[in-house]
Amino acid sequence: MAARTPGGKSPGARFPSVGSSRALLAPRRLAAAAAGALALLVAGPARADDVQQFELAKTRFDAGHYEEAVSRFAAMLDPANAPCERGATEAGGKPCRISDPALVERTRGLAAAALVALRRTGEADAYIEQILLDNPVYSPNPAVFQPEVIDRFTAVRARIRARIEEVTRQKAEAQRAERLRIQRRRDDERRWVAELHRLAGRERVVERNSRWTAMLPFGVGQFQNGDEGFGWFFLVSQAVAGGTSIVSALALSSYENVDVTPRPSSPGTPAQSVDIDALNRQIGTAAAVNRVAFGAFATLVAAGIAHAQITFVPERVSFRTRRVPPPPPSFTAAPTISVLPGGLYAGLLGRF
Repeated sequence: MAARTPGGKSPGARFPSVGSSRALLAPRRLAAAAAGALALLVAGPARADDVQQFELAKTRFDAGHYEEAVSRFAAMLDPANAPCERGATEAGGKPCRISDPALVERTRGLAAAALVALRRTGEADAYIEQILLDNPVYSPNPAVFQPEVIDRFTAVRARIRARIEEVTRQKAEAQRAERLRIQRRRDDERRWVAELHRLAGRERVVERNSRWTAMLPFGVGQFQNGDEGFGWFFLVSQAVAGGTSIVSALALSSYENVDVTPRPSSPGTPAQSVDIDALNRQIGTAAAVNRVAFGAFATLVAAGIAHAQITFVPERVSFRTRRVPPPPPSFTAAPTISVLPGGLYAGLLGRF
C-alpha cells in the first residue's frame, strides 16, 4: 500500500508507493539511481559499511516505505550511535552511525524528502537546515528530488539566509586562516632549508696558533692572533726603524772610511785636503741616527713580541665556502617507445 500521512491522504502523487504508479516514476528513479552512483564516485571512497547502511535505507525510500526509511536515516545520523564497523553487516543488525561526509549529506536530503512526503515538514526543515549550514552552496538535484522538496529547500534557505551568510563568512575566514597557516609553514620550511643550505655551504676551519710564531717581529704575532691593526702598525714601524738603522749604519761606515790624506788632483796642482770638521759632523749625525733608529727598532720589536704574547689566541676559527650539491629535480619525464606484439606503443616515463 502507499504510505499515508497522518491526515489520511496518500502522498502517492508525488512520492508514489509500490502500487500502480511505479511504472510512471521508473525513469525518475533510474535517473536518481544514476545520480546517486555518480555522487558516490565523485565523492571519493567511502567506508564499505557506510555505503551498505545507506543503500539499505535508500531501498526503503525508493520503495515508498517512507516511515521505515526515515527511521533508518535517523539512526544513521544519530551521534549517539557507534560508528559503523568496517565490512559487511547484517541487514537487521544494530543501528550504526555513518561518518562519510558525502553520504551524510545525501542521507539528510533523502530523509528530508521522505519527511516532506509524510507531510512532516518541520522535521524535514531541520534536516534541510543542517544541509544548508554545512554546505551553503548546496542545490537539490531535480533528477533526485520532487518539486515539493525543492520548494522546501528554497523556503528554508530564505528563512535562514542570515545564518547561511554568517556560516559562509566564518568558513571563508577559517579557510583564509588555514591558507595563512599553510603559507607560514611553507615560509618557515623554506627558511629552514635556506639555513641548512647556508650551513652546509660553510666549512669550519680551526687554525692552531704557536707561541714561537708570536716571538717573530714585524707584527707576525699580531697577524697570527687576527689583530690586523696592531699587526700593520708593528710591521710598518719596525720596517721604518730597521731600514733607517741599516741606512745610517751604511752611511756611518762610508764616512768613517773616508781617506783624509791630502792628494793633488793632478800633477802640478796643489794638494786638496778633506774638511775634517764637516766629516766629523757627518759621522756624528750618522752615528746618532743609527743609535736612535736601532734603539727604536729594538724597542718596537720587544713591544710587538710582548703584545703578541699577552694577547695570544690559542686558535682561530674561520669559515670557507664548500660546494653544496643541487637539489634533485622534482619531476622528470621522458618519452618511451616500445615494440610489442601487435603494434608500436608510445608512452611517457616520469619520476616524482
